Amino acid sequence: MPGAGNGVSKLISMTRPSPLVWMTIALWVAAFLVLTYRASLMMEAPQLIQFPPRLVSCVIGALLCWALSFFLRRFTHWSLAAQLTLGFIASIAIGIIYGALTAAVFRTLLPSPGGESPLWLDVMGRAQGYLWIFISWCFAYLALTYSERARENQMRLMEAQALAADAQNRMLRYQVNPHFLFNTLNALQTLMVDRKTALARGMVQSLADFLRYSLAREPDEMVTLGEEAEAQSAYLAIEKARFGDRLKFVCEIDSDARNVRVPSLILQPLIENAVKYAVTPSVGTVTIALTARLATRQVRIEVRDDGPGAPTNGAKSLKVGLENVRRRLELAYGGAADFSYGPTEPRGFAVTILLPRDGV
Repeated sequence: MPGAGNGVSKLISMTRPSPLVWMTIALWVAAFLVLTYRASLMMEAPQLIQFPPRLVSCVIGALLCWALSFFLRRFTHWSLAAQLTLGFIASIAIGIIYGALTAAVFRTLLPSPGGESPLWLDVMGRAQGYLWIFISWCFAYLALTYSERARENQMRLMEAQALAADAQNRMLRYQVNPHFLFNTLNALQTLMVDRKTALARGMVQSLADFLRYSLAREPDEMVTLGEEAEAQSAYLAIEKARFGDRLKFVCEIDSDARNVRVPSLILQPLIENAVKYAVTPSVGTVTIALTARLATRQVRIEVRDDGPGAPTNGAKSLKVGLENVRRRLELAYGGAADFSYGPTEPRGFAVTILLPRDGV
């Protein structure tokens, strides 16, 4: 599943030139036939003489359309209205270039025995006569690429929903895991025996908050970073009953960063990995720190621990969790998000997420 998005993008990228090529060929073949028929009606020079320069001119037009596609492809992130405006202006420029090239072709291959009109007049006449072809091609190209991007976005959305649903399902399975519930209930029993009712009430509240957050969220729902952090705090409060003083949680989030929207449960695999690979194997206190800082254009989110460090080999669940987070960020934010992780010095492990400040 994680690699499906890249495969879809590559497939669309590979198939994109095919309809473009056929569209260009069809348009210029039609133009060649129309112009040839018109020339025959106007009793112009014999067709066997005009055939070579007209054929060369149509080939030049097709190549210029192909060059125009490379130019327009650089502005696919613009709005459709802006692309249409740019395409219209670019079509005029390409038309003038075409007029100059074809004028040179006809003057070379089919010189006029009675004298030639001024070059600039010949260029502008040909540019004006063929401008409709370039404008038609340009608008058809933009419609084609817009349709392809819409299909690609739809496929990305479907994959994002599937990945989010998978993350939600794995979270729900963990919540009802007998081992997890046993630890929680056992800790509650211990607190009640020791008459630590205040701590027991806090434990019950944390469990209720954690379950409520997980069950109430749709798989593809976006939540605020503050809500996500509160859910992870509730989760770690439950785990603290298992590890006691061996687990310490620090949460430092800028007030403005708390309103940044993130995919629901996006931090859960990171916090869970920190518990599994940092707290569990340690005998001393391990600190898990969740921080979020707001910059001019980005918000930097970091999950860091000072444990022994995640294993580099044989930790399949670690890699799967990290890759799932990476793909969900990529699908939610495109190329605007950045995700990195690795060991820290002198010990520990850190995961860093950079998101656009305005969210999705």
